[in-house]
Amino acid sequence: MQPLGFRASHGFNEQLFLSLAEGLKIPLQQIARQAELGLLTGRARATNLASIQSSADATLQLLDSYLLSMRLSLAPHELLEVEQVCVPAVLYEARQQLTAAARQYGVELELHVHGRYEPVMAHRNALTTALVSLGYSLIEAVPAMGSEQLKLQLAVHRTKYGIVAGMYCDADDLTPQVLRQAQELFGHVRQPIVSVSPGSGAGVFVANAIMQAMQTRLRVGRFQKQPGFAVTLLPSRQLELV
Repeated sequence: MQPLGFRASHGFNEQLFLSLAEGLKIPLQQIARQAELGLLTGRARATNLASIQSSADATLQLLDSYLLSMRLSLAPHELLEVEQVCVPAVLYEARQQLTAAARQYGVELELHVHGRYEPVMAHRNALTTALVSLGYSLIEAVPAMGSEQLKLQLAVHRTKYGIVAGMYCDADDLTPQVLRQAQELFGHVRQPIVSVSPGSGAGVFVANAIMQAMQTRLRVGRFQKQPGFAVTLLPSRQLELV
């Protein structure tokens, strides 16, 4: 698994803002076209309104994620008070927040939790926000991958390094090499992860910025032979008997 090696420097923040601006274009264009269609037909259909609401929610979520990443880059120790966090519960919450967007794109969300997992030490809101931000980017990308099954897996599993939370899809082009290239292109081109995401991939980079504030990083990983993005979290030792 390969880490995304971005630094939260002044230059990085500027690049992240440019990526965010590009990422906002797609949902805002969707809102504009759906509203235009409603005006032309003279009717505000329920499907159009649902699509507008989903696009608006995605836009707001990306903005909230970006603002959180910026606040964390300025004062990480003041904002990140870690606690014991249940990873399956965080993944469940992320799936709930992503349901409307997945429905809009025709993507099926699958939650995979097998077995019991002890809590990890993390910042619950930051972890949830990062995963939701990542999920929006992948949901947008899945239909463009040409797969027969439009599916995104949210999964947790255990390795010798800790408890892994990740999102996986049928993205054969998602490799460590692709991410290394994305790192080099980030901030210089509109689509740094063009082989995976049709957009700017802002949700991926914002998610990674938040993860870095928690002293961890997004990586390329696999779950049930499906590639995707994953993060390894350390279990809490507070519950161990001594």
